[in-house]
Amino acid sequence: MERIKNWITRHPYDALFILVILAGAVLRLYDFSCWSLSNDELSALNRLRSDSFSELIQNGVRPDGHPAFTQVFLYYWTAIFGLQPFWVRLPFVLAGIASIWLVYAIGKQWFNAATGLYASLFIAVLPFTILYSQLARPYSFGLLFTLLTAYFWGRYFLLHHYGWGTLAGFALSAAFAMYTHYFSFMMAGLFILAGFLFISRDNGKGFLISIVTIFLLYLPYLNIFLFQLSLGGVGGAQGWLTKPKWDWIFNFFYYAFGLSAFHLLLLLAFLTIFMVWYVKNTHIRKIQWVLLAIFLLPYLIGFVYSILVNPVLQYSGLLFAFPFLLLFLFSFFDDDRPVVSSVFVLVGLIGGSWVALDKTDDFRNSQFADFKACTSVYMEWENKYRKDSITLTASINHPYYLEYYFHNAHKNPPQIIVLESKQGRELADLVQILEQSRTPYFAYFRLKPAPIEIPDVIAGTYPVLLDYRDYFGQAEAFLFAKDTSLKGIPKPKPISNFYCDFEGDDELFGVRISNLDTICCSGKYAMHLRPEMEWGPGIKITTRQAELRSPSRVRIKVEVLTDSTLIDSPIVLTLTDQFDKQYIWLSGKLENFLTPGKWGTAYFTADLPHPYSLGDELKIFIWNKDHRNLWVDNFSIEFYKLEK
Repeated sequence: MERIKNWITRHPYDALFILVILAGAVLRLYDFSCWSLSNDELSALNRLRSDSFSELIQNGVRPDGHPAFTQVFLYYWTAIFGLQPFWVRLPFVLAGIASIWLVYAIGKQWFNAATGLYASLFIAVLPFTILYSQLARPYSFGLLFTLLTAYFWGRYFLLHHYGWGTLAGFALSAAFAMYTHYFSFMMAGLFILAGFLFISRDNGKGFLISIVTIFLLYLPYLNIFLFQLSLGGVGGAQGWLTKPKWDWIFNFFYYAFGLSAFHLLLLLAFLTIFMVWYVKNTHIRKIQWVLLAIFLLPYLIGFVYSILVNPVLQYSGLLFAFPFLLLFLFSFFDDDRPVVSSVFVLVGLIGGSWVALDKTDDFRNSQFADFKACTSVYMEWENKYRKDSITLTASINHPYYLEYYFHNAHKNPPQIIVLESKQGRELADLVQILEQSRTPYFAYFRLKPAPIEIPDVIAGTYPVLLDYRDYFGQAEAFLFAKDTSLKGIPKPKPISNFYCDFEGDDELFGVRISNLDTICCSGKYAMHLRPEMEWGPGIKITTRQAELRSPSRVRIKVEVLTDSTLIDSPIVLTLTDQFDKQYIWLSGKLENFLTPGKWGTAYFTADLPHPYSLGDELKIFIWNKDHRNLWVDNFSIEFYKLEK
């Protein structure tokens, strides 16, 4: 016991770090396998189903858009340990724990123990770093290899350990970082470039040899790298990621520091200490400028690429650069006040752990759909209504994403009809599925970013909503029934509604009796839009008339007949402020619902923001952009208040 006390006295920062890494390990191990695997994790497991390594590379790696390491690692790891969530995620959690130690080691070696301790404290307890240590995706290993690259780079250039072991560690770490994620690839490249700032006669030859070694190690992957680079990113017309705005980096800081005032106040406390004790003796050294650049450059490159080429910038991409921002901030501190450090670290551990546990669900549920919960609720429905009486549809990329959890529950999965994203054409697929469906019940799982009108389309054939589950907005589960005698969930009442049956003049919808035709869906008349009539029926009202005093959802339904195939004839919604500036333009295509020569019901559902004012102009109309013959009947527009 006395020896331990003496060791703590001699090494107070090392002793405090033991508490930090223990807390970081507990936070990462807590509940890590109990929450649902994400879309990307299930996609990776689905792409493991290959009979050979070459097939894995061609079918599992090449089309993914990420480098090969994670997929290859999972291929061999799961072959040994299986596909249970615990075993799938465990190595990534362990890599995340190892990253805490590396941050401490880098800070201690490059500056002092206090720098490493403070930086590793934030890495240990922030929900941002914890979350991405638990996902079986490239993030945790990408961070580990980036930090290893930095560790060996520092040993070589800052500590002057010129042995071949250090060079081999640097080359292998950089190569693995390049094989793991393209932002960790960038980080490895930045450390290579930074090396030229410290190159000398003593270290130049070995450094150049390590660069050649890295290139040779990456050379076998070069062809796939060029192919994946040609994919551009995950944004644009075919993607889901939007271009970042000018304030993106500030939103990232708030997210990275836990969406919590606690961590910002803790940073402010550290800043206060700096201003009181260290600011007078501060001067920025070259290595500190390097640290700042290594954080800023990935952000700037990602931002510019996202604006000019294709969106790629996500919070997860800056995970690899984030520790170097912390190391830069705390590199100005000395390890000369262990008592004060102890107080701050203990407060940071207690408060940070509390925030991490409190924010765990927020960080998970706000970003990832709950496939596990969707599968569980379907099993409930199956037990209650019988498996063969339910048609199951889902807006997912592959049925395996749900089948995985059926297999984990030792159940045979049902037939899962995938409503594959097709720029809205999945709505046409759904119409055909509904026409052919003969089961009394119809289940649907909506995973973002599926069209929000799908449940409305289903309700046209299955009008009773028996059950509904909302999994934090990322996933929704619906169970519909045909039998209208069944008691379902009460439908919400619209805050306002507008309807035209085209049985006569209707000034609000712009309908004149001269444009009516006896070819109709119901009643006596429908409106006939001839090819020369570009603008169809609709409403032009103020937001006050629509009762839009808060964010709302609009549900539009209209019966339409066309005598030829449509290409682009939408239902259009616009909002224009009192200064005649249009701030909302939304549309839904009629052609997603219509077959020439047959009456069809077209749907358009959209979420609207809080209007600028109650005097804003709201327009909803049919645009006969294709200049075809259209017959329009039973035009219904309903507005609902969006629940928070």
